[in-house]
Amino acid sequence: MAIIFNQEYLEEGSVFFNNTKKSIFSGYYVNSFCWLFQGDLIFWEDTYFQLMASLRKMRMEIPISFTPEMFKNQVLLLSKKLSLTNGLAKISAFRGDSRQEKISFIIELIDEKFLSISKSSEIDFFKEILIYPNLLSAIEIFHPINEVASQYAKENEMVDVILLNNEKRIARSMKGNVFLIRENIIYSPPISEGAMISSIRKNFIQFLREKTSFIYKEEPMSPFSVQSSAEVFILGDKTGAISILKSRKNSFSTHQTELLMKKFIGYAISTNKEE
Repeated sequence: MAIIFNQEYLEEGSVFFNNTKKSIFSGYYVNSFCWLFQGDLIFWEDTYFQLMASLRKMRMEIPISFTPEMFKNQVLLLSKKLSLTNGLAKISAFRGDSRQEKISFIIELIDEKFLSISKSSEIDFFKEILIYPNLLSAIEIFHPINEVASQYAKENEMVDVILLNNEKRIARSMKGNVFLIRENIIYSPPISEGAMISSIRKNFIQFLREKTSFIYKEEPMSPFSVQSSAEVFILGDKTGAISILKSRKNSFSTHQTELLMKKFIGYAISTNKEE
């Protein structure tokens, strides 16, 4: 295992564990994910500002050294060390063992295909625990519901499950945000309903509005709205797109989702070059 820990390249895990065990076990950390394509970070500016906003919500004092240039350079350094020009960068920021200690960070680079499109044979609703939308529910921190829902999915041989909010409406899935396609309209729950704040989500919505003929609607959604949809897909910063084939007795197509994601990948790459 190789990581960047506070701007230092490490090949062994001992220092990493000693400096992070308290934060890991207490869940006091913030994660951020950014895709690396041909040696460049996609939607990096949005990802960086999302990370900084999340740190402030967690009441972590942001060091002056936490600049976008520093993080980007560290990701590219790790990319060079690992000989990876494509993948998923994971940045984890956390408070150390002492409450007075400054915020530290770890960068990992995972060998993943850029914004991969995968298929899930079936998805279900997880109703045992509900999401109560609040200041922290929409950011990438430790959410116990994800761990319990993950176990439920494994027990039922599913890749993902849809999570509901306290009003029994769709919030998000375990792996990302939920999108429904019905004719020429794409629906998705707003952040206020329990959706995750996501740089991929933000830019995908912009892509839909500017580059496609689809009408995008953000509104509260009942679980029954899934049944009347032609296609259902999940979109997440760390998972890419997951096309859903079935939900209970309903089967879905994946054709439009696959076309949309291919176009979105092209949009992401071209937008990045313009910046």
